[in-house]
Amino acid sequence: MKPVFLFSFFAILCIMLVPASADTEIRPTVSVTYTVDPVVLLPGDSGTITFELKNMASGEVYVEEDDETFDMNAYVASATLKGEDSVKSGGTTFTDVGLLGPGDSITFTFNIRASANASSGTHYLNLEIVGGSDMQDLNYKVPVKVDSRKVDLIIADFPATTINEISTVSVDVVNPLSGSVTGVIVIPKGNDVGFTPSEYFVGNIEGGNSSAVSLTLNTMQSSEGVKDISFDVFYYNGDNLHTFTEDTTLEIVERSSLIFTNLEITRFGNSYLFTGDLNNFGTTSAQNVILSIYPEEGIEPVQPSGSYFIGTLEADDFSGFELSALVTGDNVTEIPVLIEFRDSGNTYASAIENLPLESGRVSSSSSESGIPVYVWAIILLSTGVIGFVIYRSWKSSKEPDSQVVNDEQDS
Repeated sequence: MKPVFLFSFFAILCIMLVPASADTEIRPTVSVTYTVDPVVLLPGDSGTITFELKNMASGEVYVEEDDETFDMNAYVASATLKGEDSVKSGGTTFTDVGLLGPGDSITFTFNIRASANASSGTHYLNLEIVGGSDMQDLNYKVPVKVDSRKVDLIIADFPATTINEISTVSVDVVNPLSGSVTGVIVIPKGNDVGFTPSEYFVGNIEGGNSSAVSLTLNTMQSSEGVKDISFDVFYYNGDNLHTFTEDTTLEIVERSSLIFTNLEITRFGNSYLFTGDLNNFGTTSAQNVILSIYPEEGIEPVQPSGSYFIGTLEADDFSGFELSALVTGDNVTEIPVLIEFRDSGNTYASAIENLPLESGRVSSSSSESGIPVYVWAIILLSTGVIGFVIYRSWKSSKEPDSQVVNDEQDS
């Protein structure tokens, strides 16, 4: 509860001094403080007003003055809070309250409620205290504020159009009230899109302030078209739960944020070697990027590059790669590649992109048996070495005979 006002009822310490035959009257002083919770009511809200009465007298209960004895107790017979049409009181009346001795205090809590059509502004309730003995009856107008404005959500940093990617978006929760709201929660929802986290706890927002909500938007697997997006907002004003929904739309263009360029294809019979660049066309970095030939019927990953690790790929950056696959099926026109990575929030994501066999710069080896060209190179090299060894051996075996012929000619 937040203290709002401090005042003193008409309970007076009055000392009247008259020369000679003096009449002296002493009464206890009673102070009253009150709090309203919540500080500001929205139309339809319930709240409480708590009053504290304290006898400010100190010392003895009975005071001797000019041969007279004065009672310093403050007697409270009843306490009642009366409302009006816009702000009503719960109707509770505290009766037979009793005495407040010097330094003693007592509290009264009344329930109040603003009507659903209560207008913005300050409304007054009437507190009535009935006293006894030397304490007089008291009345006081208690102000209660009503504000018809409500918490709002502003879609500040949210794209109208996006591609198949993982991006960061944000919205702002605004509290225009003079009092704070608590327990604020934002729940994003989307048709054919994903949000992380699925619920965002904001907490408290002071009056006249706002709080930014940062979310990860995943459209990697989303189909092309316009998607309905909504944000459910929950918050408390005092003990009163309020909720509302803010709607928007998001258009998705079916294009991956990670795209292949500068593709070169080398064919070795039924084996294919793909080289080129992987480009990050998105707005956020991709971490731990791995490319792999996705095995399907008639397609197998083979060495030396069935998979390729790239690492971190910043936005607007690219990196080279190479992949190799064996095609064993008929009518295969493209090779699926699995792209795996983690976004800046360490969330796993994946996508499959196809490498067409008929595009890019294609070169073919002379082999039609499916044996890679480097295998043929090894075979040819080995054959040359073996032939050279045989030739050297043959030449060495002929050298003695040539020497004999030369000796005979010299004779």
